[in-house]
Amino acid sequence: MNVNDLKYLFNLPPEKIIEWYKNKGLVLNWDWNETWQDAHARSFTVAKVMKLDILQDVHNAMIERFEKGTTFRKFQRKLEPILRSKGWWGKVKAKDVPGYDPNSNVDPEKIVQLGSPYRLKKIFRINSNVAYNSERYNFQMEDAVNRPYWQYVQVMRETKRTSHNKFHLLVFHYADPIWDILYPPNDWNCGCRVRTLSAAEVEKQKLTISVGSDYLEYAQSIIPEEWRYNPGKTAFQVDLGKYDSKIAKQYGET
Repeated sequence: MNVNDLKYLFNLPPEKIIEWYKNKGLVLNWDWNETWQDAHARSFTVAKVMKLDILQDVHNAMIERFEKGTTFRKFQRKLEPILRSKGWWGKVKAKDVPGYDPNSNVDPEKIVQLGSPYRLKKIFRINSNVAYNSERYNFQMEDAVNRPYWQYVQVMRETKRTSHNKFHLLVFHYADPIWDILYPPNDWNCGCRVRTLSAAEVEKQKLTISVGSDYLEYAQSIIPEEWRYNPGKTAFQVDLGKYDSKIAKQYGET
C-alpha cells in the first residue's frame, strides 16, 4: 500500500471504529498509564482530565474525526475553545486542574500541562493511529485464510526508531503469538504497519517465515510495557469474561 492509499484509508468513515469509539467507557485518570494495556482498547482516557464533561468533549471530537474524516486543524479549531472555556488549558498548578481531588497523592503545587496545541495533536494522532491499525488488524484477520503471512514494515522517515529496524520486513504467520505485542502501534507515535501476503507471494519473493519466539525477548526489551498488547485484537473481540462459562466455551469453539 503506497502513501496515497494510506491517506485514502485514513479519511474513510470506518463504521466499526465509530461504533467501537462510541461504546468506549470514559475513564478519569491523572496519568495515561493508569489505564493499563488492553484496557485502553475498551476505555477512553486523557491524562489529567478529571471531569467527565471535559473528557466527553474530547471523546465526541474524536468520534466526529472518524465520522467526517476531520483534519487535525478542524479538530483543534472546534475543541480548543471548548477546553479553554472550561479551564482545561495551559500550565497550571495541580490544585487548579478542573476536578482535582485534594485527597489524592498529587502535589497540589505541582505545575502540570493541560490543553495545548501539542497535546491536542498528540491526542489526535495517537487515537487515530490506534483506531485505524485496530481496524486494519480486523480486516486482515478476516482474510487470514487467503493471506496468512504477515510482514512487519517500518515506516521510512527521519524520526523512525532504530530499535524497530530489527523487525523491518520480517514475516511471521498471522497466528504467531509475537503479534500479541508486536502489532503496531507498539510505541508512542509508532508509524510501522503490517503487510499481508499469500503463500504464493511468499514463495515467489523467496521470503523466510520467522518464528516469533526467536524475537520475543528483544521485542519485550524495546517495547514499553504499556504498549505490549495488540489494540486490534482486544478492540474487536467478544469479551468472553462477561458471559457464563458454558456460553463462553461454546462461543470459543465456534
